Amino acid sequence: MSNKEQPRELRAAIRQALMSQWDPIGVSDTPEAADEYDGYIGGVCDLLKSGATDKEITEYLRDIETGRMGLTDAEGNPLVPDEYRSTAVSALQSLRHILKR
Repeated sequence: MSNKEQPRELRAAIRQALMSQWDPIGVSDTPEAADEYDGYIGGVCDLLKSGATDKEITEYLRDIETGRMGLTDAEGNPLVPDEYRSTAVSALQSLRHILKR
């Protein structure tokens, strides 16, 4: 695989993981929303390339949910259950193999 193909494959895999495993606004079953989380792919890609820990990726996703999307309760806690984030982080971390090609 060429270096040019690797980022494309990684970005597509991150997109899929964000939509199917994370999906904080619940749009995964809406084809028109396939690009809904594309603005966050670059940040995830950078985290994976830098060897980020699960905690760092979790914090990135939580910051998006609470800061950018405003998905918080009255006390400012995230609305998305930790399990969703944890599942998404595992899926994202599993994509590191693409970087090793």
